[in-house]
Order: sequence, then C-alpha cells, then structure tokens
Amino acid sequence: MTQDCTAVGVLPQMSRNVRRQFATQLSIERTRLLYQGSLLPTLLMLFNGLLCAWLLWSPGRYLLLGTWLIWLLALAGLRLVQVTAFDAAPTQRQASLSWRRMFLLGSAFSGLTLASAAIALVPVANFVQQAWVFGLLGVAALSASVSYAVSLPAFLSFALPCLLPPIAFLFYFDAGQQRGWGWLGLILLGALMVVAWQVHRLVDRSLLRRFQNQALNEDLQRIYAQKALEEQQRLASSVFEACNDGIVVLTADFTLLAVNQAYCQMTGYSIAELLARQLLELPCSSDARRYQQSMEHALAQHGQWQGELVEARRNGELYPQWLQLTAVRGASGRLNNIVGFFTDLSARRASEERLRYLAHYDELTGLANRALFRLRVHEAGQRARLNGRSLALLHIDLDRFKLLNESLGHELADQLLKKIAQRIANAVPEADTVARLSGDEFAVLFDGYSNLSSLVRVTTRLLDKLRVPLRQDDHEVVISASVGISLLSDAAFDGSTLISQADMAKRHAKHLGGDNFQFYTESLRASTLERLQLEIQLRKAIDEGQLCVYYQPKLCLRSGKLHAAEALVRWQHPQLGMVPPSEFIGLAEETGLIAPMGEFVLRQACRQACQWLREGVQVRVSVNLSVYQLRQGKLVSLVRQVLEETGLAPEQLELELTESQLLDSVEHIIAIFEQLHALGVKLAIDDFGTGYSSLSYLKRLPVDYVKIDQTFISGLHEGSQDAAITRAIIVMANSLGLKVVAEGVETQEQLDVLRAQGCDEAQGYLISKPVDAAVFIGLLSNPAAAKA
Repeated sequence: MTQDCTAVGVLPQMSRNVRRQFATQLSIERTRLLYQGSLLPTLLMLFNGLLCAWLLWSPGRYLLLGTWLIWLLALAGLRLVQVTAFDAAPTQRQASLSWRRMFLLGSAFSGLTLASAAIALVPVANFVQQAWVFGLLGVAALSASVSYAVSLPAFLSFALPCLLPPIAFLFYFDAGQQRGWGWLGLILLGALMVVAWQVHRLVDRSLLRRFQNQALNEDLQRIYAQKALEEQQRLASSVFEACNDGIVVLTADFTLLAVNQAYCQMTGYSIAELLARQLLELPCSSDARRYQQSMEHALAQHGQWQGELVEARRNGELYPQWLQLTAVRGASGRLNNIVGFFTDLSARRASEERLRYLAHYDELTGLANRALFRLRVHEAGQRARLNGRSLALLHIDLDRFKLLNESLGHELADQLLKKIAQRIANAVPEADTVARLSGDEFAVLFDGYSNLSSLVRVTTRLLDKLRVPLRQDDHEVVISASVGISLLSDAAFDGSTLISQADMAKRHAKHLGGDNFQFYTESLRASTLERLQLEIQLRKAIDEGQLCVYYQPKLCLRSGKLHAAEALVRWQHPQLGMVPPSEFIGLAEETGLIAPMGEFVLRQACRQACQWLREGVQVRVSVNLSVYQLRQGKLVSLVRQVLEETGLAPEQLELELTESQLLDSVEHIIAIFEQLHALGVKLAIDDFGTGYSSLSYLKRLPVDYVKIDQTFISGLHEGSQDAAITRAIIVMANSLGLKVVAEGVETQEQLDVLRAQGCDEAQGYLISKPVDAAVFIGLLSNPAAAKA
C-alpha cells in the first residue's frame, strides 16, 4: 500500500474520490502484472525442479524426491489456476485485497519449496551435484525474484523464504564447501534485492506516468466537452503539445495551470515563467487586460469569449492575435476552469496582404497589373465625364522581345523586363498609372491630358529612353517599342473602348515596322476591322481549299530553256476574285497562318513536279520558307514526309529563305539548313544583297543558289552601279561554288547584261508572269514564248 499512497501524492490537486479511484487502478494494475509475470517463473521452477529430481534420483531418495515433486506440481497447478481465475474475474473483483494475499502466500510457499530442496535434497559430498542443483534452483529463484519485483512485498515474500533458510543452514552445517555456498547465497540475495529495487522503481515510474497521462487526458476531455468534434480530438496530451495554436488551461480566476509549447513559442516565455501566474497580468496579455470585465461577463453568461487583440512578444514585437476563451463548468454548474486558444495571425495577415498586393500589382515589376489598370481607367473615365477632362492612354509593346526571351533565357529576360519597367515609369513621371498588361506589354494612363504636342513629346522621350542600350550580364541589348495612343472623346467614354483603341493603334505601329507610335483614328478602326475580316476569310480559304499555286518560270541563260519554276500561292476568293498576295501574305505571317499555307504550297508543288515528270518534263520547283515555319522545328520532318508521300526526288525541290530572315536565330537556321542539305534538297537565299549579315554567314550556310534582289535588277544597264553590284555578287557566288538567279527581269537589256556577266538563271515578267500549271506546261512546250 506504500506504492499506492505514493501514486496518490503525485496529484494533490485531485479530489479524494479521484485519488481513491487512481489508487485502486494502480493497485489492480500491479496485481495484474504480478499474475501475468508469474507464469514463466512458475513453469521455469517446475522444469528446474524436475531436472534437479532427475539429477538426484537414487534408490535411497525415492520417497523424499517423490514427495517434493508432488508438492512442487501442486504449487505450480495452484498458481496456474490462480492466474486463470484472476484473468476471468471482473475488474471490480480484481481490486479485492484477497488476490494479492493469495499471491503473497503462494510466493512464500514457492520460496520455501525451493529452500527445502536446497537443504534436504542436495548431497553433501558431491560437489558436481551441488553445483547443478544450486545453479538450477538459483536460476528459478532469480527468474521469480525479477518477475515479482513489480511489488516489493511480493518479492520479499518469495526471496526471503527461498534464500534465508538455505543460507542459515549452510553456515550452520559447516562441512566441505557448504559455507562457500552460503556466501554465494548471501551475494545472490543482495544482488536480487538491488535488481528488484531497480525494477520496482522503473515499473513504478512507468505506471505512475501512464496513469498521470490517463488522468490528464480525462481532465482535458471534461474541459473541452463544449467544443466541437474537431476540438474534442485534441484532448490527448500529445496533441495538446503538437497543436500549432497556443492552448492554456486556466483556473476560474485566470491562473495558468497548463500551457503548450506553441503558446511559449508565440509569446517568447518558457513554461516555468508562465505556470501559476495570472494570465492577464503577463506583459504578453496587455491588450487582453483591457477586456477582462467583458471576458468575465461573457464567460459567466455565455460560456465563451473571443476577439482579435494586438499583443507583444517578449522581445517587444507586436503581432495580431485571435483569442478564444471557453468556460468549463462542473456538475454543479460552477465555473471550474477556462480553456484559452491563442492563434498568431501574423502569417495570415501577411498572406492576405500579399494576396491583396498580387491582385492589383505585377509581381515581377511592381507596376499595376491589368486588373488595377482597368479599374484606374474606369475611375478616370468617370471623373472625366464629371469634370470634362480628357484622358490619354499609351499601349506599349516591346519589339522582338520574344526573340530575346528565347535567346537569353527567361531569367535574364525577366531581369530586362524589370529594368524596362523602371525606365518606362521614370520616363513618364506625369502619368497617372503605369501598368504591365502581359509579358512584354505595358500601358500608361494620363489623366487630364489634352495637349497633343506635349503628348507627342512625352511619347518620343519614352521611345528614346527605351532605345538606350541595356547591359545584362555579358549581353548588351537595344530595346525598341511600338506605341499606340488613344484619347477619350465624347463618342468613346468607357474605359474598355479606350483600351481597345490604343491596342489597335499599337498593332498598326508594329505593322509599320515598330519603333514608332501611332494615334488611333476612325480610319484605323475601319482598317483594323477590314484586316480582321480578311483574317477570318483567309482561315476559311485555307480550310475550304480556295488557295491555289501559280508557277513563275526560271530561264537557264546558258541553254535558253525553262527548267525550273518558283511556286507562289494565290487566293481565288469566291466573291472578291483573285486577292493580291500583298494583301494576305503579311497577314498570314502575323497570324501564324503562314505555316499551314506554306505546307499547302510545299505539298502542291511537289505533287505538280511529279505530275510533270510523269508527262516527260523535268522541272525543279522552288518553295519559299517563312521564319514561322523554321521556329516551329517541324520543317525537316515535314519536307521528308512530303518527299516520301509524293515520290519526288530531293534534288528536284528547292527551298528559299529571304536573306533578311537570317538575322533571326542564325545558328538555329544553319542547323536546319544542314539537315535539309543532308536530305538532298536544294537551298537558296532570296533577295540577296538587301540584308546585313549575309556575307559573314554565307560561307557557313550549305546553300546552292543566291537570288539577286530585283531592286538591283531594275536599274541594271551597262555601266550602272547596279551592274557593278550584280557583277560582284556573281563573281563572289561563283568563287564559292554557288549558282546565281536574278529575279525581277523585265527588259531585254537586263537579260543581256546578266547573260554577259555569267548569271545562271533569270525570272521575271520578261520571261513570264506567274501562271497556273496548265499554262506553265504550255510554255514548256512552246519555248518561243520565253524571250531569250
């Protein structure tokens, strides 16, 4: 009962009934451990007794050994019956002291049984038998003593009857080695007592800790009975400590009984500094102190109080805190405890502030985003309607920034965008709002801007500042922009219209080549709508097969024969008739329709060349490429597929790329040209002489032909500068092993000069306009039709 009293002492604040219940549970648990732990020692004692009997079995000891064995078997059987009966008994009956008394009595008889064997059965003269018997009996005694150490009375009731009588006998009957065995027994008894004491302490602590935790869990369950189901799942002590929110348990007068680690981390105080102190008197509860009366009133009337406070941590840092207090009442309805839940709102407030910022501002540049810009435009439009002021909006689109993005990578491009955004903001300090609308598009809103000349000066200044070279790491880049400007007028008073008008003007500025600004006009709107309608019809034309391919012959100046043709796309509109290429080719390149259009021309030209070959005429067809097709990365596989499908020999197909397009991803174009050349396809550079870098890259490009641009051919006559340029191009091309094609030949004099200079091929209106396949085959059958 000493252990029970000790256990009760660890919870002095519990009521007498609770302490009595706790002591009863502890006593039952000890008794259960004794009975559960007695099975193995009992069986070991029985086994060792049988082994000792076998070792000592002799005719002179039959009666003594038999009697002792029967007694040993009876004790073991009784212990097994006792254990079975205890396990089957209900919990209330297990709490009876009779079970412990029966166990103590049984352990005493077990000890005396082993002692009697050590005294009466061990032969005096046989040392080997002594060693075996004493060893086996010692093992049984050791096993039982350790198992019974759960309770010191149980241990003593077994160990003393088991060891003291043999030890006294061995010291009294001093013969041979008997006294030595007595000393060994004393040592064994001392060691067993030390081991038993340690085991008892460990078991006692474990039981105390377990029942303390059970008591704490039960107490928490009573405190949080009025919480929702999710709060009830936090009653266990482990969850109490692991909870992210601070939790405190208070008395009715706000004295701290328990706090979790989250509350300590939130306030900066340790548990030792908080326990047994008044919550509202702590420096970390200064704001809550102002609400003490309302807290007490709410807890008394409603059983709960909650509110948002601004408290200070131990280091003086202020933070927003959400406090929720819940009253815990006893059976009589009296307020016994208060449970407080503390939530640090710092991270939540920062996240909300971050979300509010991102909802209106661009994360990369810090400028207003599209949503905030539209809101500012709407508000400015309302003000303009009230006070009669006008608005101006600039829509800025960086020229060729996608190319920079692909070349430098997204990280460096983002750094450039930040610098460009800063430049735009610094260039227009008088602006009401500067915003980033998308990747490389910006917008500037001027509230109350009516002076057009000043607006032109501001826009010009903006473009000039954007052109200043930018250095990013080891790269120096020059950025230009296309700017569209719209003004608020009486007819267009809403913000959406203002934005769309600026976008139209921006598109027009980009269509004109970029690096300029354009004002929105009604004629521009009509042109934009017409262009939009044309785009819709062009998409329909591709889907419905309104496109066709014409062929412009190429004349071989040495043989005078038509042996090649350039495939050119034409649009036969059902209502408009033949649409000029100048009206839809540029549109197709802007909208990306040039890719399906180019694939159509490639397939049709290859099919037609095969058809001519079957008719006995061998014609090399050339097809123009666009940068859009090169960027897609599917050109090589497309050409290979078309050649396989049509059966055309690769050397009968020629692909042309405009020289100015070499400035766009030169290394990528060279790699594609090498793959096309490996297929056996002929390659040509169109409009040669109009670019800026052809001479530096010409030796690296695996081309077969260069086409002299018609701007040099138009002024071609003997002794002219154009004649000198064409002669230089022909000489240079011949020295590199390339053939030369002159395009735009319209007079006999031009043709004669080209033939005299050694040009290989010529095409132009002098030879023939682009014609359909049927007319082209007629030209081949009638060579006189070609002027030579």
